[in-house]
Amino acid sequence: ALMDTATESRKSANQYKMAVYTFGEKAEDTKLLEVVSATTDLKKAKKEAAKIDLMSIPYQGYDNDQQTDFDRAFTQIADKMGTAGSGLTAASPEKILFFVSDGVGDSYKPTDCTKKTTGGRCQEPIDVKYCTALKDKGYKIAVLYTTYLPLPTNGWYNSWIKPFQSEIPQKMKACASPDLFFEVSPSEGISDAMTTLFKKIVN
Repeated sequence: ALMDTATESRKSANQYKMAVYTFGEKAEDTKLLEVVSATTDLKKAKKEAAKIDLMSIPYQGYDNDQQTDFDRAFTQIADKMGTAGSGLTAASPEKILFFVSDGVGDSYKPTDCTKKTTGGRCQEPIDVKYCTALKDKGYKIAVLYTTYLPLPTNGWYNSWIKPFQSEIPQKMKACASPDLFFEVSPSEGISDAMTTLFKKIVN
């Protein structure tokens, strides 16, 4: 839907380039996966983005469920996006990262996790210093926070996530550039939220 909005709003065929990444296709090979490399062919980008599915996993508890490495993704995405420009000329394009997530990282991070770990497994709200590093390089970050819903009858949630539940939206908002944060529930209009963020940026 975002590709349609971009197509309809652009003033020239090369005004916007889009690229799409996920945290990986399968749990056995988690990485910043390039679904679509940067392209002005928004029809192609839409077609490839539509193929994105949930990450597959061979069995419950595989690799301690450490499949959402925010730190790695935010570190690697800068290399993919290239140097951020002013947006005033075609030679100096502005670079905007749309980050869609429930805001809880889950990765092997035994030493510098911002919360307590279990066997090196780090479950934490996003570590904002990685967002700050990107913004310091001139990138803008638009954050679409899909609300992390409490699971009060789940023992693991109560032990490991509940203690920082209130911080999750705060950290996601802090990650975003000014006025580029949007929260939606999993059942609400994610497409509408993406469109709203996109229009804020291009305006």
